[in-house]
Amino acid sequence: MAIRKNSRKKGGRKVALLNFFGLSTLSFAIVCAAFLLKNANASTNKNDKLSTPIVAQFDIVKVPVPVEPVSAGIKLSTVKFKKISYPAHQVPLGAIRDLSSYADAVTLAKIPANIPVFKENLTFSSLKSNPVIDQIPNGMRAMTIKVDATTAVEGWASSGSIVDVLLVEKEKTTVVAEKVKILSAERSVTPVEQGESPKLPTTVTMLVTQEQCLAINTAIPRGKIAFALRSSDDNAAWQTTYFTSDHLKNTSRTLEQKEEINGVLMLKEHEKAVKSFALAGGKWIPTEVVPEGFFVADRGGR
Repeated sequence: MAIRKNSRKKGGRKVALLNFFGLSTLSFAIVCAAFLLKNANASTNKNDKLSTPIVAQFDIVKVPVPVEPVSAGIKLSTVKFKKISYPAHQVPLGAIRDLSSYADAVTLAKIPANIPVFKENLTFSSLKSNPVIDQIPNGMRAMTIKVDATTAVEGWASSGSIVDVLLVEKEKTTVVAEKVKILSAERSVTPVEQGESPKLPTTVTMLVTQEQCLAINTAIPRGKIAFALRSSDDNAAWQTTYFTSDHLKNTSRTLEQKEEINGVLMLKEHEKAVKSFALAGGKWIPTEVVPEGFFVADRGGR
C-alpha cells in the first residue's frame, strides 16, 4: 500500500522560516537607520558648536598722559597727569607706563596733551635740558617776579618779549630797567603764536644785567612793578626816566608823542619857583619835564 506524504506541513515550515528572516532583516535595518540618524544629529550639534564665533579678550593697561601741553625744560614731577586705558597690543612702543622712576627727569621737547610720554623726551641732566640757562650770557642774570594782568600787559609780555620795567609809587613813576628780555612766562619758553590768545602768567623770568637785577629787587618792596612792552626793533631810550604827581598838576599841555623838542628854557625867581618851557613845533610849551641832553638857560630874578 502506498504511503502519502504530508506536503502541507512542510510548506508551513518554509513560510514561517521566510517570515523570520524578513522580520530579522527589517529589525536590523531599523537599528542601522536609528544609529545613522543618531550619528548625524551628533555631527550636526558638533558642527553647530564649532561654528559659534569666539571673541578674543585683550588685556587693558593704563598709560599716564599729560593733562595739558608740557614745554621743554619742565621737571616731570611738576606736571599733572591722568591715565588713559589702552589695549596692551596698541600701547605705542617705548611709551612709559610707570612714571615713579622719572620724577626727577626733565622734558627735552614740548609734549602734547593726552599723548604718552617716551623715554626719548626726557633727560636726567638738567644742564643740557634747561632752556633758560642756555639763554643766559656770561655776566648776565635771570630773575623772576610775580605779575598780574596789568603788569604782564594782558599776557602779551611773554617769552621773547622786550619790556621796560617801571616802578609805580603813589606820587611817582620811575623807569627802573630798559630793554629787558623775558625768558619765560609761567615756566613756558614758548612765545605767543600768531592768532592765539595769550595765557595770563602769574610769574615771569627776565634776563637782566647785574645792576638791573639789583635795581628791580630794590624797587619791588617800594611799590608796584609794571611793564612797558617794546616793539622788537625799538632801541630808543626814554626821554625822561621819571614822572611825578606835580608834573600832572603843573603841566598845562602834554607834549604829543611825535613832536620834536628843539630847546628847553628854565626860569627861576628867588631860587624858589621854577618854570620850564620846551620848544616844540615852533612854540614854547610850559613843562615840568626837562629832556636829557639839552642845555638849560637859567635866568635868575629878584
